[in-house]
Amino acid sequence: MTNINYEYIEDYIRGLVPEKKGQLKEMRQYAKENHVPIVEEETEEFLKFLIYMRKPKKILELGTAIGYSSIVFTETSPSIEKIKTIEIREDMVEISRKNIEDYGFSDKIEVLHGDAAEVVQSVEGKFDMIFIDAAKGQYEKYFNLVLKNLAKDGIIICDNVLFKGMIANQELVERRKITIVKRLRKFLKDIEENQDYMSSIVPIGDGVLLIGRKEDE
Repeated sequence: MTNINYEYIEDYIRGLVPEKKGQLKEMRQYAKENHVPIVEEETEEFLKFLIYMRKPKKILELGTAIGYSSIVFTETSPSIEKIKTIEIREDMVEISRKNIEDYGFSDKIEVLHGDAAEVVQSVEGKFDMIFIDAAKGQYEKYFNLVLKNLAKDGIIICDNVLFKGMIANQELVERRKITIVKRLRKFLKDIEENQDYMSSIVPIGDGVLLIGRKEDE
């Protein structure tokens, strides 16, 4: 349970999601057994909807893990020409590259190894969608770094922004997570008050933040 919605609501929504098959099912099972964080099932469906409707050509992802989300994104829309995804853990880089190769998407998905905050500074080009799912305490830093890569009508999506309910409920905050919670709260407040961007928090999964530039008037 993520503490974002009532458990019965989460169970109901997840019960509507078609059961995964083949490699995606195996990847979800691997992530569960090895405590690797990947997108919640209801978040996955929401992101697939956005991708299908917006039809992005290029996606930048911060936080690859086992490559699950990159594979799902690529499978969702034939419009996707390239995904660049950054992962700090070497073991996850190896696993994700193998999963991507096994799925036949090596020509579309490129896994970059290193700290996202460092690697992204050398990433060139504009992206129609930027998905941030790396270290939660660094979201504001990531946001500022990727702005140079955001296409004019692009969208930034940040996952886990309600952080198991801790962002909204002080009683849920774990002592060892205090710094992360403070930084996430500041980031969300700063984004909401920034007049250059439109943003919305969707209370699904572990909380999803959508950000887009306002058009020049």
